[in-house]
Amino acid sequence: MSIKSLAGQTIYYGLSNIASKLLNYFLTPFYLGIITPADFGEMNNVYAYIPFMNIVLTYGMETAFFRFAKKDNRQQVLSSATISLLISTVSVTLILFLLRGPVAHSYAGNLAGLTAHPGFYYYIILVMAFDALTAIPFAQLRLEGRPIRYAAIRIAGIAATVFFNVFFLYLCPLLYQAGHHWVPNVQVNADPLGYVYLSNMLGSGLTLLLFVPQILKIEWKFDAALWKQMVQYALPLIIVGMAGMVNETFDRAWFLPQFLPGNDMEAKKVIIGLYSANYKLAILITMFIQAFRLGAEPYFFKQAEGENPQRIYARIMKLFVILLCFMFLFVSLYLNVWKIFLRKPFYYQGMRIVPVLLLANMFLGIYYNLTIWFKLTDRTRAGAVITLITAALAFLFNYWWIPIMGYYGAALATMVCYFIQMAVCYVWGQKHYPVPYHLPRILTYITLAVVTWYVFHLLNTHLLSPGNIYALKPLSLIVATLLFAAYGWFILRMERKEFQRLPFIGKYLR
Repeated sequence: MSIKSLAGQTIYYGLSNIASKLLNYFLTPFYLGIITPADFGEMNNVYAYIPFMNIVLTYGMETAFFRFAKKDNRQQVLSSATISLLISTVSVTLILFLLRGPVAHSYAGNLAGLTAHPGFYYYIILVMAFDALTAIPFAQLRLEGRPIRYAAIRIAGIAATVFFNVFFLYLCPLLYQAGHHWVPNVQVNADPLGYVYLSNMLGSGLTLLLFVPQILKIEWKFDAALWKQMVQYALPLIIVGMAGMVNETFDRAWFLPQFLPGNDMEAKKVIIGLYSANYKLAILITMFIQAFRLGAEPYFFKQAEGENPQRIYARIMKLFVILLCFMFLFVSLYLNVWKIFLRKPFYYQGMRIVPVLLLANMFLGIYYNLTIWFKLTDRTRAGAVITLITAALAFLFNYWWIPIMGYYGAALATMVCYFIQMAVCYVWGQKHYPVPYHLPRILTYITLAVVTWYVFHLLNTHLLSPGNIYALKPLSLIVATLLFAAYGWFILRMERKEFQRLPFIGKYLR
C-alpha cells in the first residue's frame, strides 16, 4: 500500500468519522437544551467509564489481529479472534448483569446517576457488549482495505443513535401531548437520560446487526496455539489502553469529582458538565487522529515487511504533525465561532481550556504514531510501562492542580501528561527501533503554531475584544484569518517539495 492509498483510506475513514462526529456533535446542543448541567455531567461520567470496559472486553485483540494476520493464515486468525471475543463478551456481560445492585450503589454508580435509576445499567452494559462484538469485524474491514463499507456501517449506527434520541426526547413529548398515547410519556414517566442510553444501545445493536452477514462467513475454527500467541501479545495492550484511558477520561470520571473542593456533589456535576461540553470542542483534532489511526495501523504493519520502512514512517509523521498544527490553529483561532455549538452562555466560561486540550490531543496523536515501534518489535510490555508512568503522573498532577486551578488544572494535567508520554515513547523507541524523524522541523512547526495562537490571544484580550475575548467581532475574525494564512504560507515555503510529491494537491504546486 502506497502513501497515496493511505491518504485515500484516511480520507474515507475521516469522512466517516466527521459524519459520525458531526451527527453525534449535533446531540450536544440538543442535550444541553433538554437536560440540566448536572444530568449532562452524569451522562459524561457514564461515557467516561465505557471506554475502560471496552478495553477489557476487547483485550487488545484488534492490534493482535493486525499483527498476526498474514495472507496464508488470515482466516485462522480471524476465526480464533472472533470466537475468543464472542465467548468472553457473553460471559462478562452475564456477570455484570448479576452485579447490577453492587455497581449501581457504588461511588461510581452514584456519580453516574445509576443509584437512583438502576435500570439504566442494562442499557449501558449492552452498549459495551455490542461494541466489543463489532471490534473484529471493523478490524477486518480495515485490514482488507474496505473503508467505504466501514464508513457506511459506522455512519448507519451513529445515525440510528441520533434518530432514536430525537424520537424519544423530542418527538415523543410532542406526539404524547397531541393525544398519541402509544408513545412513552418521556417527560412524566422517566428521566431523559434513560432514553439517551436506550438510544445508544439501539444504535450499537443496529451496527452489530449489519455485521451479521460478514460474521456468518467466518470459518468457525479455533486454533488454540495461535490464540495463545495472540493473547500473550495482546494482554500488555490492556494495560496500555487502561492506563491511557486514566488520562483520557478519568479527569471527568474521577479526578474532578474527587479533587474539586467541597462536598456538594450536584455542584461538582455542573462543573463536570461545563468541562465536558468544552472538551468536545477539541473534536476536529480528535476526528483526524482517529481517522489516521484507522488507516495507519494496518498500513504500518504491512509496510514493515518491505525495505527500509522507517523512512516512510518518518515522512508520514512530518505530514501528520503539519495537519495537526493546522487543525490546532483552525479551532483555537476561531473559538468565537465554535462557541455556537455550546448553545448556552453558561458554558462559554470554560472555553479557555480548549487550546490546552487541543495541544494535548496533538501530543496524543503523535504518541499514537510513535507506538508502532513496540508493536512491530513485539515489545508491548514497553507500551504498558509508558502508559503506567503517565497514569501515575496524571493522578499526581490532578491531585496537585485541581484543588488550586479547578477544571483548568485537569486540562493542564492532560496536556503535560500527553507530552511526557510522547517524549518517553520517542526516546525509548529510538533505542530499539530507530526512525529518522524530522525532529527539528516538527518542533518548529508545533512551536510556531502555539506562538501564533498566543499572539492572537494577547491581541484579542488587550486590543480586539477586551472584556469579552469570545465575542464574534469582524476585526477579530480578520486578524485570525491573517495569522492562519501567514502560518500556511510559512509551511508552504518550508515544505513545497514535499507537498509536490503528495497525491491530489501535488499537481497544483508543481
